Amino acid sequence: MVGKVSLYIPCYNAEQWIGLVIEGVLRQTCVPDEILIIDDGCNDRTSEIAALYPIRIIRHGINKGLAAACNTGVRNSRNDLVASVSADVIPDEDWLERLVESFDNPNIALAGGKLREGVLVSGADFWRQAHMPQDWGTERLLNPRFVYGSNLMLRKKVVEEIGGYKENFRRAGEDVDISARIRAKGYNTFYEPAAKVTHVRRDTVHSVMATYWRWNWFEYDRMRFKSVLGRAVLIHLTNVLGLLRQDVRRKKYRLLWLDLVALFAMVYFDFRLFIKTMVFPQQQVISEETKG
Repeated sequence: MVGKVSLYIPCYNAEQWIGLVIEGVLRQTCVPDEILIIDDGCNDRTSEIAALYPIRIIRHGINKGLAAACNTGVRNSRNDLVASVSADVIPDEDWLERLVESFDNPNIALAGGKLREGVLVSGADFWRQAHMPQDWGTERLLNPRFVYGSNLMLRKKVVEEIGGYKENFRRAGEDVDISARIRAKGYNTFYEPAAKVTHVRRDTVHSVMATYWRWNWFEYDRMRFKSVLGRAVLIHLTNVLGLLRQDVRRKKYRLLWLDLVALFAMVYFDFRLFIKTMVFPQQQVISEETKG
């Protein structure tokens, strides 16, 4: 039998959703033993709102990034089983219970569930749903390509064994990396589609393109001009042609203009990173423009 569960929510300026997310956590059929809010240098009312609930708040003095917030959450959890949801994700009432069941297998070290989009208002929202899904379908999977960071549960001792999250993943990619390193140690990961959460974020064209850029090119922290040109032709154009084919095949014609916008947006964010690299060549500098 699995033991008690800790749960943390990494937050950066999440005042718009944090109350709803906490209330969703408090409604769980499997009640967490403790709930932690990791305030990653917020400059809005996130902590003020969170303080209205029976939870523990841990503050970073500055914004350290997503992976650092995950490390703080894991490190300060008192149980070996540690769950997490993003600050714009509301879990179904049985979400935690479904994930806990996966850990009856002692070799499962990381498991995650299915995210569905709850806000479909703008074209950007529908484009996010079409091209940025956070699930692996309707069937259970042992060792999916990676476990999405939006909702998951892990074994603290295993994460400590592999050295925690790599904190250079400030805005994205930490889930891909931690999944790969856990599997490299001989442990299994698991996808449980019955563990469902709802994404309550609303996007603009700019924010969805910025997030898409981070998702696909998170490993880059600096850029040469030759790389900007090469990626525009060899990577971004090829990628956008794939998006266009997919939307035509699915008859999602109203998304085609956003597919074309994606080409120019990806080159724009690359060029922004190139400019930042010139100014701050020794620093990891993903532009403030790319923060969603």
